[in-house]
Amino acid sequence: MHQVLSYETAVRANSSREFREYVSKRTCASLVLTIAFFMLITGYLLGNFVAERKYHIRQMTKDGGRSVKLSSTEYASLQELQSYQKAKGQLLLAAQELDKLQQQDESERYLATSLNTEIFNRYISCTQDIPPNTNIAASQFTEQLIDNTVARQRHCLMIIQRVIDNHLVNSQL
Repeated sequence: MHQVLSYETAVRANSSREFREYVSKRTCASLVLTIAFFMLITGYLLGNFVAERKYHIRQMTKDGGRSVKLSSTEYASLQELQSYQKAKGQLLLAAQELDKLQQQDESERYLATSLNTEIFNRYISCTQDIPPNTNIAASQFTEQLIDNTVARQRHCLMIIQRVIDNHLVNSQL
């Protein structure tokens, strides 16, 4: 009888239907450790997210008084102003290079009296502007920037006209 029971137990243990129902301590421990590992990773990621969000919110409240809301047209105007400032910087560097070359030429008794060079130097020197006041509303800022730029260009053109007139008078003598 003992042999029959052990045979039936062996057959039952090897059947696929009952094998799936059989759960060992090893399987339970593996499942518990896997869940614990995923919970640990999830807790770490959630804590990291909460800490970064808290830091971000603190920065937003610190900078709350200094933040500026811009419309798309104001943003485009600021982009144009930045490109203008960048181009102006490049022109100033070119004018400084030209000024250095002129000083070297003057030391060698060679005067650069070209009309184009003189006009270029006068234009660069008169377009150097003072940084605009940015503590005003954006619409007023844009309006004042345009007015100042137009006035400066008009003044530069008058200076260039005088240079051309002087050059023509000197060439006729």
